[in-house]
Amino acid sequence: MTDIEFGNNLYYSHSWDLLKKKVLAASQEAWDTIWLPDHLSGIPGGAIDDFLCLWPLLGVFSELAKGKTLGSAVTDPYRLHPATLAQMSTTLNHLTGGKFILGIGAGEGMNLKAYNMPYDHAVTKMDESIRLMKEFWNKGKNVTFEGKYFQTNDAVLLPKPVSEIPVWIAGNGPKTLKLTAEIADGWMPLGAFADFYKTDKEEIVKVMKAKGRDINKFTFGYFTRIFMHDDESRLESFYSGMKSGLALQPQTLKKLGYWKEDYEQIFKEATGFDSDKMSILVYDREDARKFKINKLAPIVEDIPDKLIRESGMVGTKEDIIKKIQKYVDAGVQHFVLELQNGVSSRNAPYTYFDVTRILSEEIIPIFKDSN
Repeated sequence: MTDIEFGNNLYYSHSWDLLKKKVLAASQEAWDTIWLPDHLSGIPGGAIDDFLCLWPLLGVFSELAKGKTLGSAVTDPYRLHPATLAQMSTTLNHLTGGKFILGIGAGEGMNLKAYNMPYDHAVTKMDESIRLMKEFWNKGKNVTFEGKYFQTNDAVLLPKPVSEIPVWIAGNGPKTLKLTAEIADGWMPLGAFADFYKTDKEEIVKVMKAKGRDINKFTFGYFTRIFMHDDESRLESFYSGMKSGLALQPQTLKKLGYWKEDYEQIFKEATGFDSDKMSILVYDREDARKFKINKLAPIVEDIPDKLIRESGMVGTKEDIIKKIQKYVDAGVQHFVLELQNGVSSRNAPYTYFDVTRILSEEIIPIFKDSN
């Protein structure tokens, strides 16, 4: 049976002093991988807008957390030319001794729209970007590529990586799943419900088999935010936020069977977007400031509490263990967890550092020992 692995995504990357403390703690704990996001700004509607650049940070991490695998969670195919992204990845591959994973997705409006960066034809651009990067990594020179969005002519990118650089794709749309099965080395969707995860995994496996690809050389990952506490009022507050967040994901609600025809007009009036057009790729903080969240109340109120409690990686230590097992049963091989507990001592005994220790010492070993 494949070992279950665990990664820690250090999301709040606005302070080097704090990041250094986090990565040093993670370097001494049971985490298999350490990740950073690639953001210019924060999630629309969120409080954090400060982000240091992940590429030099991961270079420093290669010294502070020697022996750990590092990764991007995740970059996109818009902001960097594939040659530049390939070179950065190769550099980290060398610095880590071959322990770097390139996580890439279709992009997010908050990192693109406000900066007037085009974000059309996301899957095609990601396809071309990955294929061109792999050409550079495999050949090193005489790389000629003729794509719709990227072209090279007898280009050089040396030195080559010291080992193959795994590319994990984030996303679960039909086109993204197909692309993942065709060219990726791993899959890392965000916050997918366990049943959906299992179904999407089966689709990836089906396409991989049709393409003659080796499933044993592919990693099925899962990215999720996690909040641990034993105070029911704190958990209830977090669940409430999750409910509101789910109301902004009409495609998910439709898949779950919790979408009504009456919601279409409500959603349009509240957000300015049609439900079938809404995604993290199309709106930014400016759009979010115009959202009339209170108008989504009928949708929020109709979302069952049980659905939220059973889906999110939120709860007591015992709850978290059960939820991780649920995703293991659905086929997850590598969890990338983004801890939501604050670092302030007022969060004790469930500060960020308390929770990362509990995960490392009391939860991760359960899934190592059982496999």
